[in-house]
Amino acid sequence: MLKNLLVGLLIIFAFVGGYLFSQKYNFKLENKTSEVSTTVTPTIQKNLIGGDLDEHGCKGSAGYSWCGIKQKCLRVWEEACEQAQDLKTIIKQLLVGIHGQTANNLVITVSKQTEDFARGGATEQGGGGMWLAAKQNGKWTIVWEGNGIPDCQFIKSFQFPSDMLTGICD
Repeated sequence: MLKNLLVGLLIIFAFVGGYLFSQKYNFKLENKTSEVSTTVTPTIQKNLIGGDLDEHGCKGSAGYSWCGIKQKCLRVWEEACEQAQDLKTIIKQLLVGIHGQTANNLVITVSKQTEDFARGGATEQGGGGMWLAAKQNGKWTIVWEGNGIPDCQFIKSFQFPSDMLTGICD
C-alpha cells in the first residue's frame, strides 16, 4: 500500500513538474501544414560615423581630405598638401640652372606629386617636354627632363611610384 502511494505521488509530481516546465519554456503545439507569412521590414539607412567616403575614398569624419598634388588622402595638420606653385617655382629654377635664362619663359605644370617624387611638364611657345623630380636630402632635383627616351634603369633606381612612370618607363 505504501508502495502504491509512493508511485502515485511520483506520477503526480512528474505531471505537475512537466506542466510547470512546459509553462516556463512555453512549448506550443503547432500545425505543421499552416502557411508562414513573412513581413518585410524596410531598412532605414543611417549615416554612420566613418561611413562618409568622398569620391576619392577619403574619410572626412576622420579628418582626411584629398590632396590632388600628392594624389592621396591626408590630414592637413599631419602632412601639408604642398601648393603646386611652390614646386613649380623650384622646378623652373632647376631648369634655368640646366638650360640658362631662356628657361625663364617655360610654363611648368605638376601632374603628379608625392612627398618625395613629382612628374610634370615644361612648355614654351613652340613646344615643351616632360620632367621627373625626386627629393634628395630634403631638396628637389631633376632626375630626367626632355622628350627623348630616358635611361629607365637610372630613373627606376630612385624608386619612383610605378604610376608616376606610366608612359615613360612602363
